[in-house]
Amino acid sequence: MDLTGKTLWQVGAGDTERSYGDICKKLDVMIVGPGDPGAYAEEQYSNIGDVRNSIRRFYKEARQGDIVLLRLGTGEVLAVGEIEDDTAEWLEVFSDVDGWDLQHARRVRWFSNTSITFPAKTLGGQVRTFAAVNVAQVRAWVESLEISDVDRKRELSQLPATGASLDSTELGKRLFIEGLPSEHVDKLMATFASLQRVASWYSNETKRPVDRPSEHETVCYLVIPLLMSLGWSQQTMAVQWKFVDVALFREMPSTNATLACVVEAKLLGSSVFYPFGQARDYALQKDRESCDKLVITDGIRYALYRRSGNDFTLEAYLNILKMREAYPMLNCGGAIHAIIGMAR
Repeated sequence: MDLTGKTLWQVGAGDTERSYGDICKKLDVMIVGPGDPGAYAEEQYSNIGDVRNSIRRFYKEARQGDIVLLRLGTGEVLAVGEIEDDTAEWLEVFSDVDGWDLQHARRVRWFSNTSITFPAKTLGGQVRTFAAVNVAQVRAWVESLEISDVDRKRELSQLPATGASLDSTELGKRLFIEGLPSEHVDKLMATFASLQRVASWYSNETKRPVDRPSEHETVCYLVIPLLMSLGWSQQTMAVQWKFVDVALFREMPSTNATLACVVEAKLLGSSVFYPFGQARDYALQKDRESCDKLVITDGIRYALYRRSGNDFTLEAYLNILKMREAYPMLNCGGAIHAIIGMAR
């Protein structure tokens, strides 16, 4: 691969427990954040620390034809690609990527079979979100790559649509249309309002106390109240049951045979997709054939999986602070599907 006249860049893909590298490769994009301040303007992003320089480079310095490394950690390269657009754009579809707001996007044609793991810190001890790469060893490796014409000329993946936003009023209407009794909808909306206040406080890093919430606190103040508003009771909901954070039962008594759903709770800000294997293993244990659902949550975001044979498929995703009708990027339903799917 010829680097003559081109800049070699690196772009982050999250971390080892919350990586969005697969999404970047599948959709032929590189994405950076934060993007919540809105469409990029230098003055609008002047107060977000050093990351403002990464975003500026992303928009102002990277050029069509430049080469990019999709980086994880300080030494792992997930893929090498070539920038295909003239400039970056702000896309709402990336406003919630496993909890991260990464709306700044550029199209990149990622090449197959271009991953490698260098020794730790090869790409820098404290790597930036988006920065140039001037490490001789890395540049030499990139220049040694032979990219096929098929890879260079393939069509870019089509970007998914953005699922429609849902406020509480619209959510209540839609749940009623789906068949939930009016009194149940009223109770659920009141619970959501309370949970959104708590979640907003937990999400405010400058206001919440240090080291809060713990995983147990998340379960107590966010997860349990939501599940109870969805019809689960103290009798049908066990906390810390046989290593399961929250176990939901179809009926009494609470046994492997009556287990309906495994709820795996993680610390606020953790991935709700990475722990899938752990939750699945709990559900697939002996005599738990009736367990047909998994829920993985950090208290604010919920990933709902439905059983299919001896595996589970992502069915819906809910972010109680950013509710959407659907998530085409994840090929799954949104708030309505998640709420109905988690209800007893």
